[in-house]
This record gives sequence, C-alpha cells and structure tokens, in this order.
Amino acid sequence: MNTKKLIANLISDLNPRQKEFLEERFGLVDNQKKTLQELGDRYEITRERVRQIEAEGLKFVAAKFAESEGVKFVEKAIKHLETIGGIKEEGAFVNELKTLWDDNTLSNSETRFMFAVAKKPLYYVDDDNFYSFWYSDKDTFKKADSFISKASKFFAAKKEDLVSKNKFSELLGQLTKASGIKELFATNYLAVSKKFGMNPYNDFGLSHWEEITPKTARAKAYLVLKKHGKPLHFKEIADMINKVGFSKKQVYAQTIHNELIKDSKFVLVGRGIYALKEHGYAPGTAKEVIQKVLKENGPLHPQQILELVSQQRFLKENTILLNLQNKKHFKKLSDGRYHTA
Repeated sequence: MNTKKLIANLISDLNPRQKEFLEERFGLVDNQKKTLQELGDRYEITRERVRQIEAEGLKFVAAKFAESEGVKFVEKAIKHLETIGGIKEEGAFVNELKTLWDDNTLSNSETRFMFAVAKKPLYYVDDDNFYSFWYSDKDTFKKADSFISKASKFFAAKKEDLVSKNKFSELLGQLTKASGIKELFATNYLAVSKKFGMNPYNDFGLSHWEEITPKTARAKAYLVLKKHGKPLHFKEIADMINKVGFSKKQVYAQTIHNELIKDSKFVLVGRGIYALKEHGYAPGTAKEVIQKVLKENGPLHPQQILELVSQQRFLKENTILLNLQNKKHFKKLSDGRYHTA
C-alpha cells in the first residue's frame, strides 16, 4: 500500500489552510516539521490559532480515516510493536514497518501523521534521556525505564568485558535472565536510552565512557591504538581516526602528535611511532629500556637483548649494541652475556 496516496486521499477534502497546516506541521511534503510559531508568524496569527486549525483538520481526517486502509496500517503497526516488547526507536520502527506494510517510501513524517490521526500508539519526543520512540502504553514505558536503570548499574561494572572482550551478548543474556525479560525486548529498551551507545567499532557501553563516545583527539587516538593492537605512526593514527568516522570534524596529524607526546598512556617507541603503555610498552630512553629488560630477565646474550628490546622500541641494532658498550651502565660477563653494571 502506498502511504503517500493514502494520506493524500485523507486530506484531499480539507480546506486549503487546514491541508497546508497539517502538511507543514507533520512535514508531509519535505519531511521538515514546522512549529506552531513558524506557521503563526507566516500568517500573522497566534500559535493557539494554528493549533486550533491543526486540531480541526485532524478531527475531520479522523472520520475519513476510520473507513480507510489506514486502520489496517495502525493495527499492523501496533501488533508488531507488541511482539517486539512494546517499544521501538522511531527510525528503526519505521524501517520495520516499510517491510511489514510493503512500502519502501514510508517516512517518519507519514508514520507520525497516521498515528496522530489514530491517536495510537504513543510517541515519546527526543530529549536529554531518550531518542524518539513509539510505545504501546504507559505501563510498558515504566517497565522499560526500570530495566534501563538496572542495566545502567549492571553494565557500569563491566567496562573491560564490554569494550575489550566484546562480551555484550553474554552479559545481556545474564541480565535478561535475572530480570525475566526477553533479549529482544531488552535490546529495544536499551536502544531508546541515551545512557548507552556504540562506538564506530560496534562496542557497546555507557555513553559517557571515552571508549564509547571519544570527544577529544587524544581519546580517539587511544581507541584506535587499543583496537589496532600495535604501534602506529602519528600520521597513521590521524588517518585511521578520520576513516573510522568518529565525527565529521577532521583530525590533523600534528594535533595527534602534540596530544600524545604529553600523555603518559602513550609511549613513543620510534620516530613518530606511538604505542599504548597498557600493551606492555614502557617509557624511557634506549639505555633505560635495555636496563629494564636485563633487570627483568637477568643476564642475556646480545641477540636475546636485541629481540626483547625490539619488542619495546623501534631501534636500529647498532643503537642497542652501542648502548651495551657503555661500561658505566652494562657489564659483559665471561660467557658473552650482558648484565646491568
């Protein structure tokens, strides 16, 4: 069923102003919803008068709607909503209705209009806590809100498992089992809450975590290195940040270099090459890294030292071997091994 034709027929008998106001208020022409104030200013009438004209138009359309295919549309939508937990984020719900109603052109604006005429299901307008969503009744909303609060506390203690070990499905299963809620319902509840989010790597977590919503260049660089698992040149880090698409704002290589060089979480392991300290890389000069390796492993042959130091730094072999000749810091044993002096 073509929803556009259905709506065009429903509003065809309205007077010109009623028709225009409904089209503008719901964004039926250009998907740009106009406010009461915008329409009031255009026609030099009060916001209240605009609201009255809108209400008159909807009342007129409602009578015609009751005898149209629109009733089937709403019935199908509500039945589907109930099978998925009674709540669904607006955009995702409309996408599902496109298939259900066999209309690939169905838009948010048209859906809002049809449901406004039918006065069901209920609509929650985007705010600081939730994205816009459709829900079946107030009890369902209370149930979802309660689960979201419980999930927020539960996941707050599972940061490492969510971001580093990708255990979302496993943890969600634990939570839903304890809560007596189907996983599909729980997923739809979480999707409407702004307490949770996903980063470009599809890691799920609390929105305020830097790993989920990195706001600074430093936080984005950290996430890129964490996911890559190996050291990268600061230019490569900048390129990856821009390709991953954290935001539309371009990140510049020099900015990354300036940010990382003054943060102890990042270790400069070569010329312009950075690694994460948490990945086992230690800060310090070539001499200090060699000393650390020898203190941790005891006396070693030069080749062993080269291998272990190379895991910490991108240094030329000669640089490492020259440092070993410094008798003030390193002692060569009779069997050819070296130890700290």
